[in-house]
Amino acid sequence: MLKKLLAIAVFLPLALGASATPLRISLPPLMGAVPVALAANWNLFSEQGVEVSLVPLASQRDRMSAFRAGQLDGLVTDLTSALMLAAMLPGEVVLLGTAYYPVDQSRPHVALITQAHSGIEELAQLTAQTHLKLALPRQSDLEFALDTLLASQGLTPPTRAYVGQDNLLTNATFVLMGMVEAGVFPQPYVDFLLHYEHEGKPELVVLSWFPDVPKPPSVIVFRRSVVEERGQEIAGFQLALELAVERINTATHEELLDIGWQLAVELFFPGLVWEELKPAVQARLRAAIETIGIPVFPSPGPVPQDIFQQVLSWADEKGYLVNEVSYQEVTAALP
Repeated sequence: MLKKLLAIAVFLPLALGASATPLRISLPPLMGAVPVALAANWNLFSEQGVEVSLVPLASQRDRMSAFRAGQLDGLVTDLTSALMLAAMLPGEVVLLGTAYYPVDQSRPHVALITQAHSGIEELAQLTAQTHLKLALPRQSDLEFALDTLLASQGLTPPTRAYVGQDNLLTNATFVLMGMVEAGVFPQPYVDFLLHYEHEGKPELVVLSWFPDVPKPPSVIVFRRSVVEERGQEIAGFQLALELAVERINTATHEELLDIGWQLAVELFFPGLVWEELKPAVQARLRAAIETIGIPVFPSPGPVPQDIFQQVLSWADEKGYLVNEVSYQEVTAALP
């Protein structure tokens, strides 16, 4: 028996080859993480012969640091962060494609939210009041969106007022407690904030949607060495994502809630332990999640060059890029 176990221990790694080492992927609490999370939940990666390990990390800063240190093979992130990684690691970053591209204009994706009694009723007030505080992640697509929105109205973005962090739940708390005058949020946080009810909750209003502001996609970033050395697994990873998107888009809202609503709690509300919540809190949380609109997910595809260049120019002007970044380089077809 012992000889048999030893034989298995020796030959199993040889049989598995590269697939014995999982692709280490980390996800943000953003809509772009949904196809990857559900592909893993539905075993679509394993069906394509790809082993994926989802690495939970507390913040975007942690995810970027882990990627730079070689502790991750890939991650889903916003476009701004992808460009910053490409600038920090010249030649080492590949934008594999889009994870979620909010191109459906009939379903708003980003909103500027304030309390009804904040006294802020129009965008011009955001730049006129010196004491103003706005919650949003710095060096992010949300900052790009707000800067672009204000500039389109002839307003100078009040960057001195930007005080948020990359934890959107913390930013939501800032808004709910009146610690800031307004905050910028993507879906599904917009729906959740507007519909989650609790005692003493202030009335929230949408100061502005972002209908005419370019919406950067969430993107899938991999290390170039991983793409070059494990091309077959990367192809399987991409196919599994396409299958996940097809399944999401053909499922009913009720089916997706039955399948993935608790996964949504884990993904978008990290740190919440469902079993430890009081029944009343569970009921309110589930009721709010059921109001979240599930968008159509475009099939994963190349990052469009026009939005790439818009975000690139903005990030460069803000001083967020330590080196030049080329669209052709980070999206180049690999052998």
